[in-house]
Amino acid sequence: MKLLLILLTVNLLVFTPHKSHGQEVFSAGSRNESLAGASTALTGSWSVFGNQAGLSSVGGLVAGGSFQNRFLVNELSSRAGFIVVPVQTSCFAFSMSQFGQNPFRQERFGLSYARKLGERLSFGMQFNWYRLFLSEENRMTGSYGAEFGLQYQLTSDLKVGVHTVNPYQTSIKLSSERYTYPSYLRVGAFYNLSEVFSLTTELENDFSDHFVLKTGFEYSILKKIFVRGGVSGKPYRISAGFGFDLKKLTLDLATTYNQDLGHSPSVSFQYNF
Repeated sequence: MKLLLILLTVNLLVFTPHKSHGQEVFSAGSRNESLAGASTALTGSWSVFGNQAGLSSVGGLVAGGSFQNRFLVNELSSRAGFIVVPVQTSCFAFSMSQFGQNPFRQERFGLSYARKLGERLSFGMQFNWYRLFLSEENRMTGSYGAEFGLQYQLTSDLKVGVHTVNPYQTSIKLSSERYTYPSYLRVGAFYNLSEVFSLTTELENDFSDHFVLKTGFEYSILKKIFVRGGVSGKPYRISAGFGFDLKKLTLDLATTYNQDLGHSPSVSFQYNF
């Protein structure tokens, strides 16, 4: 059963007719996952996997990592790690992500830069180096891509953001097909309804007529425990999770549910030096 699922996933990701279009397979951290991936207007160190403009709010050295067991199949698991380094008015970050194992494995290495352009406006960008391994190729091939993002604080409680990934086509020429990495545009907002409850939403478009709406909420208990949930579609996905603030260490747990393939639990951490 597991082998069948692996072969099906590889087929969907890689061997589509005429031209192979990749899909986002890298984990964005458990907080983002529990909010249905609506991360365009979020801030903090995990913005290195969401909208890099959110890195401008980081005030000190931070390192973290995450692991996701997609559909409870080890061969479809993903791992990620990052380090964020603020330098005066700017912020730099290095991140790495990996999805899958043999016979199909993807890796992404990112170098990010973010800074505030004013009291309300923040800007971020990231250069990516992609690597792809297929058993039929018997070698690792690579390509390059880029991400750009903006965030604007409309009011003290409302922040909006825009983020684009690979606005130009990024692809790798394989022996049988051309594998194209995903390109999309995201527009989102984050709203503090109260000191303990907030909403985040995002609209994603893959530069075609395919739109995905994502919505999530976060509830804070004594600013130490966070309860989260979200929903997105189409395809429809439900997510939920918890966060624990242990002073310098933050732990997050999440699970997402796909109605066809089941659960994808994840765990992540970050440490503020």
